[in-house]
Amino acid sequence: MSKALHLLLDQLDDKERKAVADLGAAQLQLQQLEQQQQMLSQYQRNYSEQFQQRGREGLSSHEFGHFQGFINKLELAQEQQQDGLKQAREQLEKTRTDWMAVRARKQAIEKLLEREAERKQVESNRQEQKMMDNMAIYRFYQQKKR
Repeated sequence: MSKALHLLLDQLDDKERKAVADLGAAQLQLQQLEQQQQMLSQYQRNYSEQFQQRGREGLSSHEFGHFQGFINKLELAQEQQQDGLKQAREQLEKTRTDWMAVRARKQAIEKLLEREAERKQVESNRQEQKMMDNMAIYRFYQQKKR
């Protein structure tokens, strides 16, 4: 049983390393998307301010259409970025859940191995005590014979 548990523990170690790597990649992906979203938001604000400034100075209908069309594209890009962020957050949560499940299984196996080692130690201590008792009894009888 012990060999099987050690083999399972080794497999769970590998799975845990992979889960940790996946978790790190998901965290990095989310951070990158958040940075992109911040940059896109800042760009959209700057472009909208430029549009308002130019609007105060006067715009032709063609320029107005161009600005408005580009602002609409930026808003669409923002929505798509938000969708990507939502998916990245969901992926991060899934990888975190997967890692926690593997970690819990690994801890359970470690606990079983620990209990088995403790049981073996108790049994060994019992046998050692029995042997010591037998030796003491033997010595006692040997001394009485003299």
